[in-house]
Parts: sequence; C-alpha cells; structure tokens
Amino acid sequence: MTFAKRKKAPPGAVKESDKTVVVSVRLKIEQYQIALEKCRKSGRKLSDYWRCALLNAEVIQVARPEDMALLRQIGSMANNLNQLAKKANEAGFKLVQWSLDSLSKEIKSLYSKLSHDWKHH
Repeated sequence: MTFAKRKKAPPGAVKESDKTVVVSVRLKIEQYQIALEKCRKSGRKLSDYWRCALLNAEVIQVARPEDMALLRQIGSMANNLNQLAKKANEAGFKLVQWSLDSLSKEIKSLYSKLSHDWKHH
C-alpha cells in the first residue's frame, strides 16, 4: 500500500479545528491491539478510524424499561418455581402440580410480552 505525502501548511499558518470535544475510553490491551489492526487495515489515522467507527456504528438497545420490568417479574416467579420444586421433592409432585401449571402459564404469558429484539438476541 502506498501513501501520498500530505501537504504541509506554510510556516506560521494556524489551523483551527472545529473538533473541540475529547472522548476517552479504557480498553484492555487485546482490545486496543484489535482496534489498531483494524485501523491499519483501513488506512486511516487512529482518530479518524475511531470517529468513523463511533459515528457509523449501530447500537442495539439491551432492553427497554418495559422488558426489564417483565424480566424482574419472571425472576421472582423463578424463585417461586424453585420453592415449588423443593416442596415437590419433599412431599410429592401431585401436591404442587396445580401451582406449577399455573406458574408455567404466567411465565409463558410474560415471556410473550417481551419485545421481539429481547427474545431474539
């Protein structure tokens, strides 16, 4: 790969940058090495590479607040399920079968309310 030499500004010329905000990020050395390699392959300066990657990346939301509320409900039901399983082991499955069926239906209902993105990522 050949690089064209950049033209130098005449002596005394002052270039004012419109980029005034500095963003810093902490990386593990392995992550930094990967980024440097990608930067090298792109043929860009490191700052240009980061800027392009940052502004053009698509970030997928982890979970909406509604999804988080449903997941908390499912989590509390999982605790109930563990208690029922313990009771079934101690006293027999027939005593808790109705409760297990009911809880299972509730969990399935809540799961169906989760957003499509959350269920498929």
